[in-house]
Amino acid sequence: MENQHSIFAANKTLNVIMLWLFCVTLALLVLPLESISPELAAQVAANKTYLYLALIVEVSNFLSQAIIGFLSSYFHKRTVQQEREEMKNTVAGLDFAERALLREFVLQRKSVLYLPESEPTVRSLLESGVLNVIADADEATGRAPVIITKKARPFITYRAIGLTRGKMNEEMLEQIMNARPDFAREKKPMPRAYRGGGGMKAA
Repeated sequence: MENQHSIFAANKTLNVIMLWLFCVTLALLVLPLESISPELAAQVAANKTYLYLALIVEVSNFLSQAIIGFLSSYFHKRTVQQEREEMKNTVAGLDFAERALLREFVLQRKSVLYLPESEPTVRSLLESGVLNVIADADEATGRAPVIITKKARPFITYRAIGLTRGKMNEEMLEQIMNARPDFAREKKPMPRAYRGGGGMKAA
C-alpha cells in the first residue's frame, strides 16, 4: 500500500488533471445535453469518437498506475520477506565468537557498544548486516559506536546468542565469562542480577 500511495503522490498533478478530464468527458457522454444546449449536444455528437478515445486514455492511466502500484507493493513485500529470511539464516549461522560479541549488548545492558572495526568478528557482523556503525570511529582508540540493526533485532533472542532467561549454574556462567571478547567487555565483575534467580534483562 505504501508503494501505491507513493506512486499516486508522485503523479498528483497529472492525476488531478486526468480526474477532471475524466469527469468532464463522462459528463459530456452521459448527460442529456439536448435539453440543456442543443448546440453543445451537436458538437458532442460530432466528436463522440474522440471523447470515447479520451475516456479510454483517462481510464487506462488510472488502471496502469493501479497495476504498477500493486506490482511494486508485491515485489517490495517479497524483497522484505527475502531479507528477513536471509537475516534469520545469518543469525542462525553465527559462530561462537560472533554470539559472544552479541552477548555483550545484554551483559553490559547497553544498546550501543564502542568496538574496533578492525576486529574480524566485528567486521564479519558488520558485513552481514547484523551490526551497524552509527558514527565515525574515535581517532585515538579506533573504536566506533555500533548497534544491532533493526533487521537483526527480532532474531537476536537469548537462545540465539547462547543465553537463558532461567537460572544459570556456575558452569554456564564460567563459560559465558570466559568467552567474552576482551576488546568488547567491560573490566568489572558480572552483576549479581545475572547469577540466576530473577532471570536476565536485555539492554
